[in-house]
Amino acid sequence: MSVLLTACESSKHVGVSSPDDPRTHELISQTIELVATRYIDPISREQILVNTLDGLSTVDDAIRVDITPSDLVLQYDGRTVDRIALPAMSGDANEHENLQVWAEITLHGLASYRMHSSELRSASTKDIESALISGAIRNLDRYSRYEGPERAENARNRRDGYIGIGVRVVGGTGYPIVKLVHAESPAARAGLNPGDQILTINGQDMYGKASRYTADLLHGEEGSSVLIEVNSANSAAITPMEILRERVIDRTVFAEIRDNILIARLSSFNSATASTLADNIMKAKLYDGGLNGVILDLRGNRGGLLQQGVAVADLFLEDGPIGKTFSRVTAARHIFKAETGDLTAGAPLVVLIDGRTASSAELVAAALQDRHRAVLIGSTSFGKGSVQAINDLPNHGTLTFTWSRMTAPSGYTFDRIGLFPAICTQTDAGNTAIHQVAHALSQRDKIASVMMKWRNLDYQDEKSRRELRNVCPASTNGEAFDVDVALELLKNRREYKNLAYAGQEEIADTFPSQ
Repeated sequence: MSVLLTACESSKHVGVSSPDDPRTHELISQTIELVATRYIDPISREQILVNTLDGLSTVDDAIRVDITPSDLVLQYDGRTVDRIALPAMSGDANEHENLQVWAEITLHGLASYRMHSSELRSASTKDIESALISGAIRNLDRYSRYEGPERAENARNRRDGYIGIGVRVVGGTGYPIVKLVHAESPAARAGLNPGDQILTINGQDMYGKASRYTADLLHGEEGSSVLIEVNSANSAAITPMEILRERVIDRTVFAEIRDNILIARLSSFNSATASTLADNIMKAKLYDGGLNGVILDLRGNRGGLLQQGVAVADLFLEDGPIGKTFSRVTAARHIFKAETGDLTAGAPLVVLIDGRTASSAELVAAALQDRHRAVLIGSTSFGKGSVQAINDLPNHGTLTFTWSRMTAPSGYTFDRIGLFPAICTQTDAGNTAIHQVAHALSQRDKIASVMMKWRNLDYQDEKSRRELRNVCPASTNGEAFDVDVALELLKNRREYKNLAYAGQEEIADTFPSQ
């Protein structure tokens, strides 16, 4: 869910040297326009302008910005130092001209403040850009954020992978040491292990080199090779290795088989999550006795790529709705439906959730619960039913802000309320898995009543929201007991179906048209 913008060359000078600095001009133009046109709630460009310039107060706290119907008022150290007339935007002006006006006013204000602030005059371009962009989104919701070029690159690597050999290193003192080797990566196949020292990379001595510098040398074009010399842990031998670089994507699926039950923990959703889970399901079906059930562990999963969450839910559904997003922004409205068929052929499914299960992980759990496809076990989830757009900026950073909210197939939004499990392991139902399942079955009508209230709640009703969430308080313990309860439930298909169908009527196969 990202908007790609054209990147330009990084500025090499220190500080924004003039009010017509081209890169900052483009950066501010895009920031203001993105927030004005794509944030989920309407916000005027005038207010964004005030917030953007007021962001400079993080560099110099003597800066204050105010606005009148006709002027932008710049204050410094308690006195007015400049007034900038606000434009009367003509309907005849094209979009490019409008963008230029707001950026020019911002840079005019920056130049005025530089005349009075020594902190601004000595600040780097990077710090000024960060202050301006962070200011533009400071009064939005808590999920809106700006990430500079380095943090943005790390986030991209987590989502989409990177081209390298698949190691993480620790450097700075002595030779860099391998901290982590990704499973099934080129480094793993070459025999690298945690604790190994990297002595040279392409003939360059690596003594004293920082981890970031080392990582940059190991990265490169896909299919190219890198020559390293390694001193293995607990060995005096120096081993040369030539390793081909390829795309390495962080592992997010951790699976095991227990009594023909696939237990799959999903730590987050990146570009490989759904395909990796599908591979694990196919392997589990090949075991003697076949696949008797799946436990999808989403505890601690804070979300990630929304489309990957949809694809994971799709693995367990024959057809019909998965969820949808609604927004004032047309591009942010989506209807998600199952298309690929149930890869498990209807095997019983349990989803584990807790107080850290959020966002796209909650959509997966909500869809499977609403469609009677899974029984949820654990505690009330986090309650983040909003979707963030990730926008690439000209300085190679990213601007992330909320642009839509999600609904489950039954039509309710779980934003701020979360999901309610059919078996709440936070209750005093007994200290064994058998007792937990038996208690849930005895309380089925009460569980169904709570679920109905849950789906009909006005999420802005704070009192009712707190009361419902306290029925099964959110927990972040992540105990193995939840898995034991799930295994116990899966032993009895009748009990499983009894709880899977608790709490709501059948969901329509399609959403009404928007």
